[in-house]
Amino acid sequence: MKKLINLLFLFPLFAHAQNSFRAIVKDNATNENLIGVSAFIHKLKMGASSDSSGMISINNIPKGEYEIVFSSIGYTEKEMEFSFPLSQRQPVEILLQKETGELNDVIVSTTRTNSRIEDIPIRVEVIGKDEVNEETNIKPTNISKLLLESSSIQAQQTSAVNGNVSMRLQGLDGKYTQVLKDGFPLYGGFAQGLSIMQIPPLDLKQIEIIKGFSSSLYGSDAIGGIINLISKQPHEKRELTFLGNRTSQSGTDVDGYFSQKWKKVGLTFLTANNFQKAVDVSKNGFSDVPQTKTFTITPTFYYYFNPKTTLRFGLNGTFDNRKGGDMLVLKNQPDSLHQFYEQNISNRVSSQFLFEKKFEKGNSLTLKNSESYFDRGINQPSSTFKGNQTSTYSEASYNFKIAKQQFVAGINVTSEKFTEDSSKSHLQRNYNYITTGIFLQDDWKPTQKVTLEAGLRTDYQNQFGTFVLPRLAVMYKFNKEFYVRAGSGLGYKLPTIFSTEAEQAGINNIQPLSNTIKAEKSTGGNLDFNYKKQIGDESSINVNQSFFITQINNPLELDTFHFVNRSKPIITKGFETNVRLNIDDFQFFVGYSFIDARRKYNTIQSFVPLTPKNKINIDIIYEKEDNFSVAFEGYYLSSMYRDFDTKTRSYFTSGLIAQKHFEHLDLIVNCENIFDVRQTLFENIVIPPISNPTFRQIYAPLDGRVFNVAIRLKL
Repeated sequence: MKKLINLLFLFPLFAHAQNSFRAIVKDNATNENLIGVSAFIHKLKMGASSDSSGMISINNIPKGEYEIVFSSIGYTEKEMEFSFPLSQRQPVEILLQKETGELNDVIVSTTRTNSRIEDIPIRVEVIGKDEVNEETNIKPTNISKLLLESSSIQAQQTSAVNGNVSMRLQGLDGKYTQVLKDGFPLYGGFAQGLSIMQIPPLDLKQIEIIKGFSSSLYGSDAIGGIINLISKQPHEKRELTFLGNRTSQSGTDVDGYFSQKWKKVGLTFLTANNFQKAVDVSKNGFSDVPQTKTFTITPTFYYYFNPKTTLRFGLNGTFDNRKGGDMLVLKNQPDSLHQFYEQNISNRVSSQFLFEKKFEKGNSLTLKNSESYFDRGINQPSSTFKGNQTSTYSEASYNFKIAKQQFVAGINVTSEKFTEDSSKSHLQRNYNYITTGIFLQDDWKPTQKVTLEAGLRTDYQNQFGTFVLPRLAVMYKFNKEFYVRAGSGLGYKLPTIFSTEAEQAGINNIQPLSNTIKAEKSTGGNLDFNYKKQIGDESSINVNQSFFITQINNPLELDTFHFVNRSKPIITKGFETNVRLNIDDFQFFVGYSFIDARRKYNTIQSFVPLTPKNKINIDIIYEKEDNFSVAFEGYYLSSMYRDFDTKTRSYFTSGLIAQKHFEHLDLIVNCENIFDVRQTLFENIVIPPISNPTFRQIYAPLDGRVFNVAIRLKL
């Protein structure tokens, strides 16, 4: 009887708090789901934030009328009154309008928590939609030009013949940078070759860059940092874009992108096609721009079981044929003296599977899988090379909240198998790597001013053992306008024969790794200060000052044709200063980076080759929204050292782009390298004999001044 009385007494309380509120928050212009929107009931002191699908859920709301306030940085605050219980069971659709003059809210997914960039204690740079669109119009072929938007990223051309480009972060070789596509590591190991040159940017929404100590997030290859390419998602509003581009050096691009969502089904589709004739800009008899034919096709399918459950499956195919060398050979006019050429033929096919399930209280389950195949052949007059890599990546992660802490826990398995064509070489350089990793990340906000992020990853590798990778970062917000971040972590890099050094020495000359080779290990840290302020309705200033240091132990270096571990480390340290100023229709950006990168084991020439101490980026943009824009950009690189050679010259390159926007058409006119700065004007890069030459290391542009005209059609 006592239990019955207690139940009768508590029943009105249960009945009083049985109502729930569910809503999907969208941008009123693009109809795109908005992440991180706050919904708060002041009367009840209750609230919640929207997840990655735009969904907000508030439970245990008593019967009655309540005002709910929806707010997000960059959007006008919205107040709406609801009477509970609600008459409808379906989620309420909330449309928010962008507020002019506000600093845009940016959501970052690389750190796995889908958080606003202002709330992340590790330094993440984002190249946003506007910059992606502008640089795509300049260089539709690949993302190399786009990545130069970030300070301390240097594009290093690794071959004078095939035009391959490696991206160096904070003075470290490109092999230490992990390139991801939507969180999938598709470009590692042998597949790293030519990767940047084969990624068209038309389907990208933004690029997220984490500089330094990122192995605890994704494992090997991320000592220097991570470049994560984020794809556009389909929405109810159709997007159909065609981009045609023609350059003054006989280059042609024809790209197309389509995306749309129909209730439970969505589709995105990218096709990119590049045709380039070989060009001898310097008139030295050798191609400065290789002959290329590149085709890319990327369909991605989405199925939405409900607003909280999404299935995604994508395919990617890239087929690339590039040939450079003696111009007479390329014109099919070889003779006894003119014989040299290098032809690279590569095929890249991959699949990406993603399943995401949202639960109450912002919890979510994510399952990922990718299967990749990369095949590359290198043909030269006296040698041939051919190999293929099959790799897989599988991951299961769970994102959950406990009080003020956001956790991500997961496990992933990565495999990488390289097989060399034994009919081309008998060096026995095959390998089969399998790595199993478990990780836990905790984002904790103990106060409104302090955010902590602690991560721990443990990888077991079938040939090199166990790696324990802790990471810690902290952010302190002094006020709304000024905050500081600091962090540190460990990293590692699995050894392979595929690197910039191997490309330059000739892959067929490289000997197999010895049994005594060790994995490279690193320790890194960073500190940065950030200030941002809105100045009136249409102006703002954003300042970032960062400091960094990375030490790589057991560095792997090519000694003639053998890779060896050095006993002393590589240490790179420096700082970056970035200032962005928006004044009405003008945008000004200045970025300066200072890098001191040393090889402690080399007493003769300790500086890391091809690393400029000083680099300056300048961007000046005048834009009338939805009408036209004019932009000037300049890059200064100070002198640097090369292996076995003298100190290089410093140089400055600049470009000018004008865009005119019509309702369904953009017209783009661009000039790259206005003053025709070329390394071949400073020196002869071809080292005889002509029949079988070698080339000096490339530190400056080879293609010189380039004009291009592009038409972007939007239907």
